[in-house]
Amino acid sequence: MQQIDLVRHGPVQGPAGLFGHTDIALAEAEPACLHWLAEQTYQRVLSSPLQRCRTTAQLHAARLQLQAETEPLLMEMNFGRWDGMHYSEQHPDWPGLCQFWQNPLAQTPPEGESLPDFIQRVVSGFNRHSQWQSGNQLWLLHGGVIRVILGAVLQIPPDHLPWWQQLSVGYGSISRIQRPHAGAPWQLLCMAAPLPPSI
Repeated sequence: MQQIDLVRHGPVQGPAGLFGHTDIALAEAEPACLHWLAEQTYQRVLSSPLQRCRTTAQLHAARLQLQAETEPLLMEMNFGRWDGMHYSEQHPDWPGLCQFWQNPLAQTPPEGESLPDFIQRVVSGFNRHSQWQSGNQLWLLHGGVIRVILGAVLQIPPDHLPWWQQLSVGYGSISRIQRPHAGAPWQLLCMAAPLPPSI
């Protein structure tokens, strides 16, 4: 059996904002919403290289006497000039950002990454690291990255906008996928759950 827990990082420092490639730190070194991880056992720990994912991954890899791995392909979307923008500020690019949220396929963030390119990058990273390996794995990732992986597992077309706009992936949530053997399709056991299921 191969199982992967796709876990979103904890809350970040400062006011809410659009943090894609911005390497913002966690609000707490050990986020309360991720305390349940201390009771889990994994044979592999993988994360985005950005510190809001990497910090927790390294903590639990050390606990399990494992080497934490990082993969740049699993970084959050690059929002270019909008990256790091606080939602509360009156930024001159705010109208463009609002248009992007309404139809992210029709507009690319200035100096950033298009949604199709982001999806292709993340799926490539997922395919690279999800090759058959029995046991349980912990992947500390970003909300957008988890959406892409789940969409790929469920074979949801990339242009299905309600998927990207309506699925909420909260801080510390878990989406668990597994398959019984190499070549078998992935099964989704839980999606964006606030705590791990008792299975």
